[in-house]
Amino acid sequence: MNPWRLLLLGWLLLLPACRYTFVPLDPGRAALPNRFSVSGTLEATERGALARLTVRRLAEPAYLELRWYKGDQLFQERSIWVEKPGTYQARFERLDDGYYRLVVLVQNSPLLQLELGSPLLPPPPAP
Repeated sequence: MNPWRLLLLGWLLLLPACRYTFVPLDPGRAALPNRFSVSGTLEATERGALARLTVRRLAEPAYLELRWYKGDQLFQERSIWVEKPGTYQARFERLDDGYYRLVVLVQNSPLLQLELGSPLLPPPPAP
C-alpha cells in the first residue's frame, strides 16, 4: 500500500479523537448554590462589646451561633435566629482590655471571625 495513503488513513482515524464528545459544545453556565453571606463589626463599649452583623444572603432560615472567646477560652455563647437578610446586634461582656474573639457559625461551619484587642504573641527569635 502507498505510504501516503497509509498516513492519510491514520490521520483520518485519529482526527475524531481530537473533538469534543458531548453535545452541545457549550454546556452553559452552572448555577451557584445559595450560601450565607455575613459581614460584621465589633466595637468596644464601657464594660463589654457590641457586635453588629449584616446578613446579606442566606440559603434557608437558621441560627447564627456566636461564640465569644477570651484568649483561647470560650467565655460566652449566643444564638440569633435569622429568617431574612438584615442587620442584627449582640452584646458581650468583657473582663478587661485583653484579647477577645467572636466566631460566627452556621450549622457548625465557621463564617466569620471578629477580633477585639491585641493577641499575645511570642517574642521574635534572637538573631
